[in-house]
Amino acid sequence: MGKDFKIMIGAVVFTFLLIVGGAALFSSKGDEANDVGGASTEIEGLEINPISYQLGDVPINGGIVTKEYEIKNTTGQTLKLKKITTSCMCTQAKVVVGEEETRFFGMEHGMDKNPTISFEINSQETGKVVVTFDPAAHGPEGVGPFERIVWLNFSDPAGVKELKFDGSVVNN
Repeated sequence: MGKDFKIMIGAVVFTFLLIVGGAALFSSKGDEANDVGGASTEIEGLEINPISYQLGDVPINGGIVTKEYEIKNTTGQTLKLKKITTSCMCTQAKVVVGEEETRFFGMEHGMDKNPTISFEINSQETGKVVVTFDPAAHGPEGVGPFERIVWLNFSDPAGVKELKFDGSVVNN
């Protein structure tokens, strides 16, 4: 084998490793952004009331449905909310505590990730999670039963809280 051929093979191998390594790094960054602080366990000390809603029949042309979940930090420490995501594009959520509130966040799509936030819920503080659902978001194909989830991801302590609602989109 000639010297030029060996250099070319080395360059190809190096480029391959660089691409594979970059893809792995990029992939892990995406997971981190989706799961702030490695939050995969249920966070303790955040009471939610109710934890879910059964909406029953929701008319497709009935307009946006809004529900509120009361939240209370029952721990002796400040909870640090880092991310809000939803399970579907038809659903958005925000957190309100006192005069402070986040903006509405929705579902993440591929490379379009929700930004991390820095929102604190002090010990014994109460607030609410405001959730909106658009029954017409999926058009006529969206008629039928649904279940939606809102995830509140915390970094300190690390954990996640799920809020749910379900029902059935019906024609008017």
